[in-house]
Amino acid sequence: MEPNIFPKEGVVSLEMERFPKLTDVLAEARRVATFLWEKGWAEASGGNLSLDVTDAVGGVASAGADWTPLPRAYPSLAGRSFLVTGSGRRFRDFARQPEAHGVVLSLDAAGDRWARLWGGESPGFRPTSELPSHLAMQAHLRETARAERTVLHAHPTELIALSHLPAYKDEAALDDALWGMLPEVKIFLPRGVGLVPYALTGTEMLAQRSLAALERGHAVLLWEMHGALAVGRDPAEAFDRLDVANKAAAVLLKCLAAGVVPEGLGKTRLAELTQAFGLDEKIR
Repeated sequence: MEPNIFPKEGVVSLEMERFPKLTDVLAEARRVATFLWEKGWAEASGGNLSLDVTDAVGGVASAGADWTPLPRAYPSLAGRSFLVTGSGRRFRDFARQPEAHGVVLSLDAAGDRWARLWGGESPGFRPTSELPSHLAMQAHLRETARAERTVLHAHPTELIALSHLPAYKDEAALDDALWGMLPEVKIFLPRGVGLVPYALTGTEMLAQRSLAALERGHAVLLWEMHGALAVGRDPAEAFDRLDVANKAAAVLLKCLAAGVVPEGLGKTRLAELTQAFGLDEKIR
């Protein structure tokens, strides 16, 4: 592990004085970025993050800002602002210097352009290439009044490994296997993991396939042979959901590596958990 990658609390640009409420939001995002790096889920420039920070920044870019057109309009996000990591940027570097490797971008009144509000201070900075997927999901969360405001993409090792195995390329089979590994998976992810068929990274096709899985009520999506994505009320909750799903995948793979197909909790125990925790009401 390279030295000095950890967040230095309080190290921000002078521009931060304009947005004092952003400090706490950034602190949590930086901690989660560090967790992802430590787990090996954010190799090189792998992974990205978006977070609705409209309440923290209290405004949008001025009409005279340098606006960049989006591939399509997101009317439900008009006038809202998002903290977004950069394209080709490392999470470990974002943890150390968020103002250089992340940006707060603001959408205009039509929701079809964005402008920089804070950050993006390094040469050649661009928002994540997965911005279409992030905005599509942020729009869905807002339009359906879900509580989540964070969209987090990373590369959890064991979940990716499962997506390469033919037995788990079916969503129902995948969910049954993961739920069966430990009770917390059913508690944290009562609607299971949404399986997203492979699509080229950064494309509208990937965005639409991800949106379809989100519309089914999932909080974690597994991008086939690529990575996983989670939504949460904040970065910590999104990370927790990824962490729990990947723990189940790791337990499953360890059992299979030992030459044993695990018995799993079974339908009766899972039904008990659903009733005991009122799980059908937990996601939305």
